[in-house]
Amino acid sequence: MNKKLIDSVLVFVAGSSYGFIVPVIKSAAEVGIYPATFLPMQYLVAFVACVAVLLVRRVHVGPVRKLLPLAVLGLFTGGTSISYYTAVTLLPSAAALTLLFQYVWISVLIECIHRRKLPAPSSVVAIIVVFAGTLFATGLFDGTAVSLDPMGVAFGVASAVFYALFLYFSGILGTDQPTLVRTTMLALGGLALTSVVSPAAYTTAFVEPATWPYGIALAVMGILFPTSLINYASPRLSAGMVSIMASSELPVGIVASWLIVGDQPTPFVLFGAALVFVGILCKQIPDLLAERNRVSTT
Repeated sequence: MNKKLIDSVLVFVAGSSYGFIVPVIKSAAEVGIYPATFLPMQYLVAFVACVAVLLVRRVHVGPVRKLLPLAVLGLFTGGTSISYYTAVTLLPSAAALTLLFQYVWISVLIECIHRRKLPAPSSVVAIIVVFAGTLFATGLFDGTAVSLDPMGVAFGVASAVFYALFLYFSGILGTDQPTLVRTTMLALGGLALTSVVSPAAYTTAFVEPATWPYGIALAVMGILFPTSLINYASPRLSAGMVSIMASSELPVGIVASWLIVGDQPTPFVLFGAALVFVGILCKQIPDLLAERNRVSTT
């Protein structure tokens, strides 16, 4: 099998892993276990696992001043988890997922502000398509939007902002550090933020051991497993291809929530989610064409 195809499948599987976060959180909420009670556990498990691998493999860790920026990235991922998990408990699965995927246009806005330049035409088209998809996926046209919790919508938008910040600055901060070190510091930053926001989680973990399976599941599916796959496969793929394949989180999250917890989307919602996916594709078309031209000339 073609090596690039295998790498693409691995990134698709990594994105799909993120999609299963939604039904895990929904399942926990059904038995009265909410994100605040297990959020830090997710990052604690991931951090301990990474440190163990660092010690076993004797990976060299650079000076603290070079590692701190990576912990800042962890703050962004921690903020994403806090906001997104809360949105999932307050909103239908498709609505929470669609709001998270607003990172597509928010990341473009961040780049425009940071680099002081106008967006590319492909990005403008992507923004328009994503906005259109959002109107459908949040139920504006089938009447379900009126029942959306405003607080859930606010947290959903916040998750998109944090995720966009993480994606943008992950390509700038600490790029000279080994992948394992980056993941370890990211987990540490996320652990620090979630511990401040949900300090009672540690007490709950001892009183209610039932919270641990959810923390461990999210550590594996939300950090360790997908991060390892993406870090392994992405160097041999274009950035555009990685973004498109990893966006499998959107359809997988909707379908998994439907099949596992019975959170059934309406046809309008499914159409809106499909439009968001098309918007992601539009944004990455220039990268894909550039990659094809590069391959054809070598």
